[in-house]
Amino acid sequence: MKRLMISIAICCMAAVGTQAQQAFKEIYELSNKTLMDSKEDKEVRKVALFKVDALTYLNTKLLEVLLDSTHQHGYNVMARRDSMAYFMYDYVNLFTREYSRANKKGEKERILKTFREASINNPLFNDPDREYVLTYYNREDFLTQFSLDTDWVKANAYVRRKLGEK
Repeated sequence: MKRLMISIAICCMAAVGTQAQQAFKEIYELSNKTLMDSKEDKEVRKVALFKVDALTYLNTKLLEVLLDSTHQHGYNVMARRDSMAYFMYDYVNLFTREYSRANKKGEKERILKTFREASINNPLFNDPDREYVLTYYNREDFLTQFSLDTDWVKANAYVRRKLGEK
């Protein structure tokens, strides 16, 4: 029965307009391609791994919402997935750009702290599985030390305000 429900949900997701899924699909494919490219720099591949994992987490959680009969669902879930994918991609790229531009250790630490703070303080699902959602957050060997459970729209707006961007 559960497989049938998942199959139906996947069919519903496929039935939603292709346009609404373009950003998610393109970002996922681009990130996965970078991740699998053994010629790519190790740190670049680690950033791509974070993106793939963040998108996979987002997709899984939104699929749960689709399967939850107590929520209204449909196009708004798919549009939300697409929007979150875009803003996650923008957030991570903004972070890597700002971090690489910083010349001093203190400036790099400030940027990392700002982005980590935005990520942890703007959860999307309030997932109780803290160990899982903080997998990257607690890893010093990854530059992208962000929570997987992040409302990327809110986090993006927060860091842009902190950086003085609009």
